[in-house]
Amino acid sequence: MGKKKDKKRFEREAETNSPAETQTDLSLLNAAGDSHRKKKPKTKPEKETNGETKKADDIPTVTIAIAGSIVDNAQSLELATRLASQIARAATIFRIDEGMLPPLDAPHHLRKHEWAPYREGVTLEEKPTSSVGTVVDVGLDKNVVVDQALGPGKRVTVAMGTNQNLDYDLPRQVVSPSKPREDTGTYWGYKVRYASNISSVFSDCPYKGGYDHLIGTSEHGIVVKSSQLNLPAFRHLLIAFGGLLGLEKSVEEDNKLKGKNVRDIFNMYLNTCPHQGSRTIRTEEALLISLQYFQEPITRAMQGPVS
Repeated sequence: MGKKKDKKRFEREAETNSPAETQTDLSLLNAAGDSHRKKKPKTKPEKETNGETKKADDIPTVTIAIAGSIVDNAQSLELATRLASQIARAATIFRIDEGMLPPLDAPHHLRKHEWAPYREGVTLEEKPTSSVGTVVDVGLDKNVVVDQALGPGKRVTVAMGTNQNLDYDLPRQVVSPSKPREDTGTYWGYKVRYASNISSVFSDCPYKGGYDHLIGTSEHGIVVKSSQLNLPAFRHLLIAFGGLLGLEKSVEEDNKLKGKNVRDIFNMYLNTCPHQGSRTIRTEEALLISLQYFQEPITRAMQGPVS
């Protein structure tokens, strides 16, 4: 892989639930090299009730942060797109949230013939037969109507209810994207967040209190067998992956972290693939290797009490 000066990082966090109802949060944090352009942060859907908010806050999360220079290094748009799909697949397989791209096949990517309590949909300009509500395409043979007036082109999570008769003009309900996970424990994909550098990954954490355990991955990290790795019980875990020149370069180029040793920034700094045969391991390869490596330690940590 040709060496290139690392640009400003965009990193992906991946948000999901994991088997023990861990929510894995994949956010791809992206500065995309444009320091003069700031991306407007997306507003999160408001929770419907205080009870729902508390329930969402109680679900532990696992976030992955990935340096954006790995996409800069792709030789074509096609290869960059394939790379992004590999990251998305890895995040989905480990519950972190066609053309040439394989489908994610996540639970919220339902087949046309499947019925589920919730479906993702897109609001349409079409007017409902009733005077109120919005028509939504949820991927079924017939569109459905929701009980809110919404503009066209919006992605929404729809509670489908138990009535499977689409000919019956029964308004469905728009709910928070976290509702399927909270009610049924179903993994409902990940969220994407953009950050201009690695310090922004920490400072702009969307969770109250921030990340309570930080793990960095590097070929220069210490070697611990997965079976012997003990993680503390956590609320919000972050696992960071470097770009072409590693996390060391990400820290070196971050003005807010000048003079700091990368090992002092993370609670753990690990080599998840020792004795590698290749001189370099691509980040998308390291992602699959590392998420498998962390799977059992995370499960064990989930069984312990969270302080």
